[in-house]
Amino acid sequence: MDDWTLIAVVWMAFGVITFLALFFFKVTAPFGRHSRSDWGPMVNNTFGWMIMELPSLIFLWLSFLYFKNVTTPETAYLPLVLWSIHYINRTFIFPLRLKNKQKQMPLIVTGSAILFNLMNGILNGAFLAKGMFIQSYVLMIIGVIIFFVGMFINIKSDNILLALRLPGESGYKIPKGFLYRRVSSPNFLGEILEWFGFFIVTPSLASLSFLIWTLANLIPRARDHHEWYLKKFSNYPKDRKVLIPWVW
Repeated sequence: MDDWTLIAVVWMAFGVITFLALFFFKVTAPFGRHSRSDWGPMVNNTFGWMIMELPSLIFLWLSFLYFKNVTTPETAYLPLVLWSIHYINRTFIFPLRLKNKQKQMPLIVTGSAILFNLMNGILNGAFLAKGMFIQSYVLMIIGVIIFFVGMFINIKSDNILLALRLPGESGYKIPKGFLYRRVSSPNFLGEILEWFGFFIVTPSLASLSFLIWTLANLIPRARDHHEWYLKKFSNYPKDRKVLIPWVW
């Protein structure tokens, strides 16, 4: 087992441990609607979001360019582009569209997310540059389709959430329409599909580790969102599932 394979395996193990902690011990990350001020110093939510997402974009490319050589396959550029499309939206476009510019998040959340995104960027960049992934045009086509279906679901769901508030409003409302008819967090469902599609495009331990971490973070958070809606709104639709339509 080479060093990069070992790093990816250890990183996946940490992802599984994180899932167990978040899901079974119900440790809720204190940002967004779950934000709390007792987790230490706070930082502006928009600024914090941009700073914590940026390392994923930067270090993917830095890692790829550092390890790139004559054996780097041309097929490595497709997942690089997909990754970049997602993180350009998440780093710059999405946070700037947030209506409540005064909201804050704990600095510890921003810091931990920076380390998380830095690690994922370095690991996936290295695997792509070294050609440590299965190359298949059939898988690429299937994966790209899944990726963009997930991105469509994610962005459309975010648009519905963002439209619930007028500029300056800070309250919460029940989202309606689209996949919100079926689940409480279709935006998370879309993001999971994105990274599942990314894994199909470039099957490797690095892309698998990122998918595992995505599941570890978003499945418990979707559950927390669902329970929060049920507690906050007495008229919240009882037939909505957490994340998977008609299932859970």
